[in-house]
Amino acid sequence: MRLLLRSAFRPTPEGAKTSLYAATVPDLPGGSYVVPDGPLQLRGEPVLRSSEHALQDATTAHRLWTLSERLTGVHYPVPAHTPPRS
Repeated sequence: MRLLLRSAFRPTPEGAKTSLYAATVPDLPGGSYVVPDGPLQLRGEPVLRSSEHALQDATTAHRLWTLSERLTGVHYPVPAHTPPRS
C-alpha cells in the first residue's frame, strides 16, 4: 500500500512545483500548458507542452466552463474564441 501511495502522490513541495512554475515564470504566455516532464506527467520538472490534444478541445472546454458555472453559481461572459498566437 505504501508503494502505491508513494507512486500515486507526491510530497507537497513536489506537487506544488508545476503550479508555482506556471504562476511565477515571467512572460509565460496566457493559456500555456505546464506539466511535469516525467512518465505520465506525474513527476518531474515543469515543462511547457503545446501539442496536447486537450489544448485544442473547444467542445470539452465549453462543457467544463458550463458545468463550473452551474456548480459554483458564478457566471462570466465567455469571450469569442480566438486562435492561439504562433
